[in-house]
Amino acid sequence: MRTRGLELERALGVLRQNVGCDPARHAFPGAVVAVGHRGGAIRCEAMGTISGEPCSPQMTTSAIFDVASLTKVVVTTTAVLLLLQQGELSLRDPLDSFFPELASAPVGKATIAHLLTHTSGLPWIPFYALGNGWEEWTEAIAETPLVAEPGTRVDYSCTGFILLGRIIEIVAGTPLALFARDRIFGPLSLADSGYLPFTEPIPDGVSERLVMTERRESDSRGRMLEAAVRIQGTWLNEWSKRHPGGIARGAVDDENAAYMGGVAGNAGLFTTSRDLVCFGLMLLNRGRYDGGEFLSKSAIDVAVSNATAGLNDRRGLGWALSGSMSFCCDLASPDAYGHTGFTGAALLIDPRLDLVVAILTNRLQFGRQNERGLRVRRLFLNAVVGGSA
Repeated sequence: MRTRGLELERALGVLRQNVGCDPARHAFPGAVVAVGHRGGAIRCEAMGTISGEPCSPQMTTSAIFDVASLTKVVVTTTAVLLLLQQGELSLRDPLDSFFPELASAPVGKATIAHLLTHTSGLPWIPFYALGNGWEEWTEAIAETPLVAEPGTRVDYSCTGFILLGRIIEIVAGTPLALFARDRIFGPLSLADSGYLPFTEPIPDGVSERLVMTERRESDSRGRMLEAAVRIQGTWLNEWSKRHPGGIARGAVDDENAAYMGGVAGNAGLFTTSRDLVCFGLMLLNRGRYDGGEFLSKSAIDVAVSNATAGLNDRRGLGWALSGSMSFCCDLASPDAYGHTGFTGAALLIDPRLDLVVAILTNRLQFGRQNERGLRVRRLFLNAVVGGSA
């Protein structure tokens, strides 16, 4: 596999020696990677198997993964940027302008910018254990103490991005899944990307390409979520279809996003490595795609600039910046940005190296305590970037 003369065999070898079905020796059963440069062809490689079960099918480059928190940047951040450049939203808009019930809450004056930069102070809240709708959830948000005053420190917050997803729906007047389909994936020709809501069946041609994540019963949160879904019962039949043998397949792994029907601002996106690199190339091309402008240069500049200078971590709008505590690569240039996903996904964009890399893995097949998979992912990205410099 070569890109612009770059020999990637060393980087791919890092993955190959760690792919297999033995949790004691391997990081994950399978992986799909894609690498792209501005103006060049995208190169994809698949290795290993769809699951860690005996006789599991081989992984393919068309495999569709639950990419977990990559949803935050591919969908939610992008949607906010689109609304910003269309004059429908401001980064300074406070939460209580969208949720009047938060007017007297500690987080009420936190802004869109605070949510995007993980500086709102909102902790993780188990919405799936609280009730069925926004009334219960915003009440819980209002009553939950903040971990810090808004704007004073970076504390990664899925709750903040769940709120952003709802704000996008309020401002755009359309469900988040439809906004993503019509305003992001459609215009960018990302045919294999989208949410898989429980309110409708999985589309033809998608089901057989879905990669499994983990058994719900393997974690206490998963067991609580399954019990809550059965009590709710709204889309229990579809839920059951997407958990063959208790293993999530086409059902978002994140518990809150799953309880929200599979669609949320923090998680729920299913996609391929090729689609992710196509998305990254649009950003690398300063917002241009197929001869037109999808995002303005100014919107991208704001999104990938350090918005948390002087605080405890380096974050843009949604994006983790090179050098941040959560960044997925040690050797990326100072201009690089990216994000990771709990399921084993990562997207890296390095403008100085003219490089976009996506890696998707099924590390959760070996359980959510599988930290080896996260280390190998970093080793792979280091090898790719190190060979590109």
